[in-house]
Amino acid sequence: MKKIAVRIVVTIATILLGACSKELSTPPQDRVVDANAIIDQSTAENVLNGAYFRLAGGMTNNATDWSGHEIPGSLYAGFIGNGYGAPFPDESNSIQMGNKFGQGIWQNCYQLVEASNNVIKGVTALDAKVFTGNRRNEMLAEARFLRAYANYRLLSYFAQWWDISSRFGILIRREASAVSKLAQGRSDVRTSYDFINADLDYAIANAAVSRPPYYATRWAAMALKMRVLISRAGTDDYQQVISLAETIRQSGRYKLENNLKDLFYVKGLSSAEVILGIQPNSGQEKNLLSLSRAYYPGQVDLWVAKQTLKDLLATDPRGKWMVGAASDYTLISPGTWYFQKYIAYGAQPSQLSETSYVFRLSEVYLLESEAVIRSGGNLQQARQLLRAVMSGAGVTDFTALEAAATIDELLMQNYLEIARNLLGEDGADWMALLRLPLAVVSQLKPSISSKQQYILPLPADEFIANPGIGEQNPGYAQ
Repeated sequence: MKKIAVRIVVTIATILLGACSKELSTPPQDRVVDANAIIDQSTAENVLNGAYFRLAGGMTNNATDWSGHEIPGSLYAGFIGNGYGAPFPDESNSIQMGNKFGQGIWQNCYQLVEASNNVIKGVTALDAKVFTGNRRNEMLAEARFLRAYANYRLLSYFAQWWDISSRFGILIRREASAVSKLAQGRSDVRTSYDFINADLDYAIANAAVSRPPYYATRWAAMALKMRVLISRAGTDDYQQVISLAETIRQSGRYKLENNLKDLFYVKGLSSAEVILGIQPNSGQEKNLLSLSRAYYPGQVDLWVAKQTLKDLLATDPRGKWMVGAASDYTLISPGTWYFQKYIAYGAQPSQLSETSYVFRLSEVYLLESEAVIRSGGNLQQARQLLRAVMSGAGVTDFTALEAAATIDELLMQNYLEIARNLLGEDGADWMALLRLPLAVVSQLKPSISSKQQYILPLPADEFIANPGIGEQNPGYAQ
């Protein structure tokens, strides 16, 4: 009890000293995102970097904060939870207006859309002669990738992405600055997918082949398009997913880690598996409100592994390093353990533990194997892809995988590996769960009884700021 009391006192002091700086707000002046600031290639690069700062969840203290990507999906899927007391309603999928994450996801995505639109506007207005080589097209490709990333995330969390005929799509902001603040209605789901894919097709055709791992390349655009197509699930979408995956894998630019733990504890963005990551700013690990401290030892938030995750990894070698000691707060949050994917119990935050991951090659393998299964392809090919990913994570017992004889059984094995491998990164475990039939989803997460629970309500503020947006999502009060 004494240890708990001391930790609670420290936590309260931390909240009082710095909670306000934790909120995503206006970025520093050196993070310019104004299209009017673009007068040449150098200033265009600055504004593009400002857009990447939005992607990284940049805050006023110049730090990155990707918790809005790492936590919600795994919390909704049931693997990660609140370490400071009773579970949030979000954890039981009883989500209402003003929920823990909705406003932040919405705000961050539309800030990224706005920043991307400013890059597109400013760069398009300049003569191509101002840029060296193909840099003009590459910058437009990166901006359109960032816009597509934000719009797909909005589609995944706020729109009926599973129904191509639904009218509940996303609010598409095509223009920059003041124009984007005009009252406007939502597009339907089909139009939303088409707009996102048009951006990605441009990015795939024009983005650079090679950039540092914290900038988008054509390979990152291909990986994002795989996410988009596996959700849309159209007639030819699964074959496109397979084709994109093969192109990425055969490029020879990336390879699976032989030891997945090394990626998070040793290599970070230097790993050959990372397609796109978030590089922390220098010194941010020293901040009392750093992202790492949300996992250990706990600050304003403490995100912990739940019994569901401990059970998922009970016989998996990843359980030994991803799930740590019982939380110091088990009296108020029973059945929780420290989540160690990014920082080990007792460790100090570092640049490595502050690093986040947008796309890894493991996801490419896993989406390809899912597409092979769903398209009626060679199930042994899917097993080989799954086996390769699992081997890199230290798995040596493939009994369950080899015993999966039907499409449904192998899809379940594919989902379980996505959950084990990609949990706490960017919502892949949540989206993979929702791609299963509703009856199966309800078995795995009994608090979900309707597809209305697959998405969040639009933030209340949006109906005030944009009265033309239209209806609230079904099942939620406007």
